[in-house]
Amino acid sequence: MEIELKLLVARADLDRVLDAEAVKRWSRGRSRTTEVVSRYYDTPAFDLWSKGLALRLRRADGRWRQGLKGGGVSAAGLHQREEYEWPIAAGRIDPALLETTPYASVFARRRVREGLQQVFSTRFRRTVRRLAFADGAQAELCADLGEIRAGTRRRPICEVELELKPGGGSPLPLFGFARELLQEVPFRLGAFSKAERGYALGLEEALRPRKASVVALRPEMNRAEMLRAIAGACLAQIHANEEGFLQSKDPEYLHQFRVGFRRLRIALAIPEDPEWRAALGPLREELRWLFSVLGPVRNWDVFLSEMLPPLARQLGSEAGLAAFRERCLRLRRRQLALAREAVRSGRYVALLLAIGELLAGRAPAEALDRPATTLAFAGGVIERRDRVLHRHGEALDGAGAEACHRMRIAAKKLRYCVEFFASLYPQKKVRRYLEALADLQEVLGAVNDAVVAAAMIEETGAGGRVDARVIGLARGWVAASEAGARDRLARAWDGFTQHKPFWH
Repeated sequence: MEIELKLLVARADLDRVLDAEAVKRWSRGRSRTTEVVSRYYDTPAFDLWSKGLALRLRRADGRWRQGLKGGGVSAAGLHQREEYEWPIAAGRIDPALLETTPYASVFARRRVREGLQQVFSTRFRRTVRRLAFADGAQAELCADLGEIRAGTRRRPICEVELELKPGGGSPLPLFGFARELLQEVPFRLGAFSKAERGYALGLEEALRPRKASVVALRPEMNRAEMLRAIAGACLAQIHANEEGFLQSKDPEYLHQFRVGFRRLRIALAIPEDPEWRAALGPLREELRWLFSVLGPVRNWDVFLSEMLPPLARQLGSEAGLAAFRERCLRLRRRQLALAREAVRSGRYVALLLAIGELLAGRAPAEALDRPATTLAFAGGVIERRDRVLHRHGEALDGAGAEACHRMRIAAKKLRYCVEFFASLYPQKKVRRYLEALADLQEVLGAVNDAVVAAAMIEETGAGGRVDARVIGLARGWVAASEAGARDRLARAWDGFTQHKPFWH
């Protein structure tokens, strides 16, 4: 099993990594540098990649090695994959070696065995330092500089891999070392392997926003395994949208980025172990900081894309509307710059490292007074969230904005927990329940959007920068939107309560 933490470093900072005091403190022996060339193979139909496999030939120090990687997971920059590697005499694939792996059946197919061809390659200079940590764990620090090549297309490689040596135990020392290094050299966490980036380049896959994926849970999993699978899926959504948020104009990246963090926050709160809760405390504070900078941008996105267009259609060529919209765009750009600055900061990287360290460390203790089976545990989590939502629903008549907001949060938490454990239950029943819950959440969201929009209109009009008549019209439009949403709320609640619990 290959275990490594991947750090993405700016070219100007790569040499600083090798000279960092953290590296000197834990280094043993001298560094060595070599040129590494790797060729990755697959069939024209990408049979290997469709099964999560990466087959390569690598030449370093004049020697060839054949490698196969598969079954990988990645969370907070930590990559864990099955790895099989053999020295070979010549630079061509030896099919007989692949027959000794658990994936022999894949290569037994004639189409795969005879259709292998080079898909892309990597070429980089690697400088290696051996690290020995206080707990006896050993690792290699590999600083790589080069590029990925697929036809005429190129992508740069400038990264540091912290690879735990076989028998090194827990990956916790890797996170501790990375936190030390972050005090000296800025970096971001790398969510994608060289193979993943190479395939994306070879397939010419365009970057696009990614929604939450189904969490594949199995009844035989214990609670710690379920938690890590759920949190890993949340982190995968976060990493998949992070670059798009930083670079793209598409607001959907930010939306999915925030959803990933919201889901992660709910997932980390599932264990009731007191020690786990205590360790989670500082992370809650940092997550609140992150949401405080991401939230305003998302609020402006919702206002500009959902609240303002129908108002503009209603007002037509109303004088002052263009100035109102431009003022909104300026405020949104200001908040976007602050949010991107936060996500590029060392504070954000430190938050992800702390989350990764928590997940890699001691698993939450099993509660002795709770049912031991996976289904019973999952049902208990969903049941508790469902009860909280029903308590809010019982007080729905005459509920104010704050009460509706709390109910919306309860509905959101319940929905995420249902989605986390959905793979354990009959899909038709889960789907019907989620559809009713989503309808309720949509109406509660419309009420909340109107309340938030009212505050944003006041911010827009502060200092008399926008025509007072337009501000007044916007206030009226938002108030009407909230009233319409409240009219639909009772029906949405009744529709939800008609669905029986699927987890019983």
